[in-house]
Amino acid sequence: MKFKIYPVDAKRIIEVTELWERYKKIGKEPTKSSIAKALNVSEVTVQNAIGAIKQLKLDNISDKIANSTPEEQKYWFRKALQNYEPFIEFIRFMSKGDEPTRAIQKIVEIYDIKRKPKDVLWTFQNWGVFGGIFKNRNFELSKSIKPLKPSKIAELEEVLENELKIKIWVKEIVQDADTYLTNEEHESLIKAIMDVRENPRNSIKLAGEVLEDVLRKIAKDKKVDVKKKNGISEIAEELRKNKIIASKHIGILKGIQVFFR
Repeated sequence: MKFKIYPVDAKRIIEVTELWERYKKIGKEPTKSSIAKALNVSEVTVQNAIGAIKQLKLDNISDKIANSTPEEQKYWFRKALQNYEPFIEFIRFMSKGDEPTRAIQKIVEIYDIKRKPKDVLWTFQNWGVFGGIFKNRNFELSKSIKPLKPSKIAELEEVLENELKIKIWVKEIVQDADTYLTNEEHESLIKAIMDVRENPRNSIKLAGEVLEDVLRKIAKDKKVDVKKKNGISEIAEELRKNKIIASKHIGILKGIQVFFR
């Protein structure tokens, strides 16, 4: 996915998403012009909002946004933002001590974003404050988020910061192995960590499946045949024999497999 940061207010993004869904409901094709007239804004603003909607994949949940209260809409926006890679990286850099301006400069370069850093910074600031990720415009992370009153959102997290920290932590841990992880495997790791207290057995199983898949991908990449190998232990041993991983890692990996039995 090529990342593009559109300088548009989060509230406007929600408004455009909601209108887009309303048009779909009545079988009418939405256009930039019609939405711009309905909201009394420029077509450029609408175009930027549509771009942001696609980047954040809000078009996949436009029905939820259109049928939610304003507070619930913030939740859905926050959920999407927490899955947006450049934003997660931005938080990660700041958590390691970077000032927002330095962190955003890194983001612009890493993701080859064709916008001025100050515009990208404004966008992340606006989106983060709207979603409740930042307490204020000083980029201070929220400690927690008060649960919404009972609603259709069954999976609402009680604490926002945990999910963000988990995603940042996963990126730190996997490092170079990140290239071997699919989006689904990333999500499995995050889910495993978030659920470990309530369902430790399932969490270990999820993490173990991801680990085995990654080891098999590494073996394939390094042209080591592990097709007949079963489980983490046997794959790891074959990788060690071929000097792909160090002997010191074997004990750890064998120990991990014990938990999957």
